[in-house]
Amino acid sequence: MTTSPTAAPGALTTVTTVTREEIRPITSVTVDGMTHRLGQQRDFRRHPALSAFLPEAGRPSFAWVRLRDGEELAVHQHPTSSMILVCRGTVRLLGDTERSLAEGDVVCVPPGCLHGFRTDPGEEFHGLSVQFAGAGLYEDERAPRVSFGTAAAPGGDSRDQETLVGLERLNGALADRHTRNPLFGLLRGGRLRDDPQMRARFVAALYVWSCHFQRMLHARQAVCVDPALRDEYEMHLRDEYGHDRLLRDHYGVTAEVDDPVLEAACTWFVAQMYQLDEAQKVVLVHMVVETSGHLFGAAAADIHGPDAGEDDFFALHAVADDDHRRIGRHRLADLPPSEFPRLRATCRQAWDQIDLIHERIAAWTLEGR
Repeated sequence: MTTSPTAAPGALTTVTTVTREEIRPITSVTVDGMTHRLGQQRDFRRHPALSAFLPEAGRPSFAWVRLRDGEELAVHQHPTSSMILVCRGTVRLLGDTERSLAEGDVVCVPPGCLHGFRTDPGEEFHGLSVQFAGAGLYEDERAPRVSFGTAAAPGGDSRDQETLVGLERLNGALADRHTRNPLFGLLRGGRLRDDPQMRARFVAALYVWSCHFQRMLHARQAVCVDPALRDEYEMHLRDEYGHDRLLRDHYGVTAEVDDPVLEAACTWFVAQMYQLDEAQKVVLVHMVVETSGHLFGAAAADIHGPDAGEDDFFALHAVADDDHRRIGRHRLADLPPSEFPRLRATCRQAWDQIDLIHERIAAWTLEGR
């Protein structure tokens, strides 16, 4: 007699097939009060069996997409990397890069890049849209994770620098640069998973940043005078509270990290909570820090190997930080164009500082190796 491993509630226990037609389709979404046509989009997580089967850690998302007979998915952008596989037919790629695509072609879209698709009259396109972390782009059609807009000329123009779309494009480009940081190289190489001594140094250095992150959120809460934002910030603080202790206790952090540069870069984020206005804080905390945390959490999700549970520090941040990136975004959408140049400056400065933090964590991790 054989027994199968205990399955989580709702998990599949036998080989299961799902036809494309069984996945509920949507054909449009409403963003900022405007309705945008999608052709046909079938997110796998809208089917209960597929949703139960797909893993939550790292949380990949998949969706069938279809355009036909001259249909167009307007140029848009989103805060997570996306891959589109052309499974059948032909389609025209629009946006930052324009070219014709045919069966077997693959499109890789970094965060913040403008792209869209259009078929010619009488033509049809079937594709598979894949995101590697976070919720699917249209998994919840009431809150799609996209921003629609027109493509800018190469290098952008002055108007692009005075819009939320332009700010999000900049943030996406700097986030893509961030993933080429030395720390991400360590995570991708698997050395931290396989070398306990190196992992201990890594976690000790990360704990420095985790403690300062907690102080940053407490400082922001203490000085916020906007009642609506204060409530949003409080929910964020509740979600994040105690994650520094979770990291320390789960990984047994005892070593002291003596790195003045790391300490100074971390302290900079706390100090900004007493100096910036609320729009700048939204950019710093939610566009930059939470985007960095989401990318980092996804890359580090298997740092503890297959024994890591759903409450592991890294697994938690692979999922939770994706939602936290949207907090306060409504405040930015209501700002006049004149506000965006200084928000772009805040965005650049914050990414420079978070890049420095990751560089110092990588350097401390590798010291003596």
